[in-house]
Amino acid sequence: MFAAWLLSASVVLAGCAGPDIAELESDAESAFDTLVAAAGAVEEGVLRTLEVASSEVQRCGEQDRGVQRAFTAVGSVSVAADYAAEDALVEAVTAAIDPEEWTAIDADAVAGKEGAWVDESGIVATVSYDSPLLVIAVFTPCLDAR
Repeated sequence: MFAAWLLSASVVLAGCAGPDIAELESDAESAFDTLVAAAGAVEEGVLRTLEVASSEVQRCGEQDRGVQRAFTAVGSVSVAADYAAEDALVEAVTAAIDPEEWTAIDADAVAGKEGAWVDESGIVATVSYDSPLLVIAVFTPCLDAR
């Protein structure tokens, strides 16, 4: 009887353990890599630079009690790029966000130049373009640091 109770308690506790942080970070990094690859695949000469920063852990949540990992990249669009090329860049990056996996939080907020999406595990992806800068960021959910 005690063994059955112990087994059921361990199953309940395992279910309460929350998401696997390593898996969330891996999924966020994969989503980030997909967006960066889409930006890098645009017509040559449109994106002058694309700098990928090292991922970093940030404090988040109420009274900064949580942590999340952030993946960011900043691209500089060539001054020779016309409006159509700029639009194509933003469209290429945002097209990499699968609507079957991501829900729009704030897509097309400013004439298609920025948006934010969340997946079912709470990972958030953002794309923002304000000439001449393209910013791509992906964040894991804010998890309790305790």
